[in-house]
Amino acid sequence: MFERFTMAAREVVERTQQIALESRASQVRPEHLFAALLWDDRCLTVRVLNDQGGPSERLHAELDKRRSRYVDGLDDSDAEALRSIGIDLEEVVSRMGDDGVVPRRNRSRAHLRFSRPSKKVLELALREAVALRHHYIGTEHLLLGLVREGDVIVRDTLVAAGVDPTTLRAAVAEAVRQAG
Repeated sequence: MFERFTMAAREVVERTQQIALESRASQVRPEHLFAALLWDDRCLTVRVLNDQGGPSERLHAELDKRRSRYVDGLDDSDAEALRSIGIDLEEVVSRMGDDGVVPRRNRSRAHLRFSRPSKKVLELALREAVALRHHYIGTEHLLLGLVREGDVIVRDTLVAAGVDPTTLRAAVAEAVRQAG
């Protein structure tokens, strides 16, 4: 499948590893893919997001806020469930370290495994490319795969930044049509 990735999409996947490692995450999650997509303001994906009302600065800020809030993909509903049994997730995270992650000593620094949801994003990116009759997988397809997979951090980041996830597919198709 990776042979169908554009150079920009390959760079996103490589950057995803770096972001996950720097976050000291246990595996690559969709939020890391999304952060990697936002890295290059010149790529089609970021232009589409900006055109849809999500300025780059706000997307970065909203994503960082959500990424640093919880550990390994836990979200507001997880925090609420823990709160119902007397556990304050934010307090637990604050005691773990500066970035809310417990250091892992024996983990390889060369490569992290992709989580099941991240693998699903890559599969969905391929499906989006096929559905749009594209013979390649670009950053725009990765964005559509992220939206379709439904990761709460990605979804909430988009909504908080003013982007309607339900209109992204049409916007991507139009942007690709205009670029081609």
